[in-house]
Formats: sequence, C-alpha cells, structure tokens
Amino acid sequence: MVDFIPREEIIRRLLKEVNEGKPLVIAGVSLGETAKAAEDGGADLLLFYNSGRFRMAGIGSLAGLMPYANANDITVEMAREIAPVVKRVPLIGGVCATDPFRNIKKLLIELKEIGVSGVINFPTVCMIDGIFRENLEEQGFSFNVEIEMLKMASKMDMLTSSYIFNIQEAERVAGADVDIAIIHVGYRKPLLTIEQAIEKVKEISAVIKRVNDRTLIFCHGDPIVDAKTFKKVYDETDVVGFMGFTGIEREPSIKAIRSTVREFKTVKKG
Repeated sequence: MVDFIPREEIIRRLLKEVNEGKPLVIAGVSLGETAKAAEDGGADLLLFYNSGRFRMAGIGSLAGLMPYANANDITVEMAREIAPVVKRVPLIGGVCATDPFRNIKKLLIELKEIGVSGVINFPTVCMIDGIFRENLEEQGFSFNVEIEMLKMASKMDMLTSSYIFNIQEAERVAGADVDIAIIHVGYRKPLLTIEQAIEKVKEISAVIKRVNDRTLIFCHGDPIVDAKTFKKVYDETDVVGFMGFTGIEREPSIKAIRSTVREFKTVKKG
C-alpha cells in the first residue's frame, strides 16, 4: 500500500528522472488493476479523478463535468480502491474545488490520510468557455477558487498540478507556484495537427517559463495520443513529460481485449 509522500520528495524523484534525460509519465488510471499495471510499467505518477469512472463504464470523459454524481465523492472512493494496491508511485487525485457542499481542507486531509500525495484541479471550469463560463465565474464557481485550493494543498505539503488551456491560465498557474502544469491541447474535434499542437505547447510553455521556471510542464490531449506523437512534442518543446488517460488506459485495453477475443474466435477443432 502506498503512503502519503511529501511534496519535496516527489519533486526530487521527478527531477532525478529529468536530469537523467528520461521523460516523465503521468498515467491516468481508473481502477486498481490498471494502476498496478501502470506502476509496473514505470509510471512516475498515477492520476485519477471522477471521469475515470465514466470511461470505465464506456461513457465519454466529459460526463465528469456533468451533474451525474458528486466528483469529490468519486475521487475519495477511487482513492480507497487504488491506494491499497499501489506500492511506491505517488497518487494524484482530482479535486473539484468549487463544490459548495464540501469543506475542501477536510477533503485534502482525508485524501492525505488515504495515501494520496497530490491534487489536480478537476473537474475544472477551464474546460468550459463562452457565456456559461462567464456566468460560473460571476457566481463564484471560478478558476480563482481552484487556484486557492492548489495553494492550500501546497501548504499541506501536497504536490500540485493544474490543467492549462491558454496563456491567461498559464500565467495564473505559474504565478501560484503550482508544481506541475499540464498543457491541454484539446479534444477530438476540432483536431489540431501535431504541428499546431507543438506550436500551442511552445506558446504556453514560454509563458510558464517566464513566470516560474520551476514548474514542470507536461502535455496532454489530441493529437498527442501515443509515444510516437509524444516524441515529436518532447523533441521540439520544453515539456518534460506526457499525461494520458485514453492513450495509456482506455485505448490499449480496448485493443488488447479485441485482439484476444478475435484470437479465441479463430480457434478451430482438430
């Protein structure tokens, strides 16, 4: 069972890998079994949050932003399932900082006691735009609340990470001394080319580096979907690693199951 690991110890481990010229991998996991497999594969961090429950049910990840269940309750449930089967890799859990019915400090304490060593702001208003986003911000369900949660977690010796979609968010996250910035280059549609994704990563990472050169920068999102596409981004930008859910947990599982079932279906007598 993995125990809580202090922030500085995690950063020391990560920087050791970086200084040895190795890419970092944050493996998105939704089950104890996939967490164990990712740990065995050499993942540096294991990340989980409510969307994983929907993915494992065959439902799109964006269900995690809808009012189908309490996100923080799911994170705690997942933590209790995953922590006992992981041996040494730090766990990062998603926290919905804008939850009006949850004492966030008590939630962070609870996660630490389970063995979770860090947090990410998810579900996040960063994934919402337009008039709805403006109304959320006006009513107090804001990105600033998420930043304050990350600051609180850091004071509690937890590793902090945040999704970033644009330059404005990059400045705020880096200014808050968040440990890990995950540049999200988007969803399946409209799909950027890998060249466009690289330019977006370059643009945002330059802002992060200017504000806080201690922040570790990761990439995530289509079209960075596998090791081949990640290598292109890794070679041409300042990212130190990749974070993936679908590319690490969902798609490999689907492909393996399909292939195995097809093998059984080809068996003939005699």
